[in-house]
Amino acid sequence: MKREASVGVLILDKKYLPREAGLRKAALKILRLLKKSGRVEIYVIGDLRMRRLNKKFRKLDRPTNVLSFPEPSGFPHPPKTLRPLGEIYLDLDYIEKKEENVVKMLAHGILHLAGYDHKKIGDRIKMEKKEKILWRKMSLPD
Repeated sequence: MKREASVGVLILDKKYLPREAGLRKAALKILRLLKKSGRVEIYVIGDLRMRRLNKKFRKLDRPTNVLSFPEPSGFPHPPKTLRPLGEIYLDLDYIEKKEENVVKMLAHGILHLAGYDHKKIGDRIKMEKKEKILWRKMSLPD
């Protein structure tokens, strides 16, 4: 059975509209490399919205580069639709200010949707190893 993936990208800041196709393409490639099927929603937001989300969900009153919200397991969906993997919020203002690689941040967010985490040291090591493998396969610098 062929694995299917779908990516929706919603740009909430007009200056980033030209990045939409590239983000979708990168996300699809990451999902393919991870052998993940399902639907991912990506929201490109600015510092103010990210700060609000980070404060509400992580109790941190500051913007950040990426937040991921995996779809709860066992959530009912119509049988013939792609299973949602979750949502990723990217703050391109923050990412550019910190001179980070947006595709790396996107990969980090998708890994969270795939079940990877970095709260415990062992989990952090696994996630960082997987990130480096993805970056190499995508020809991104370490």
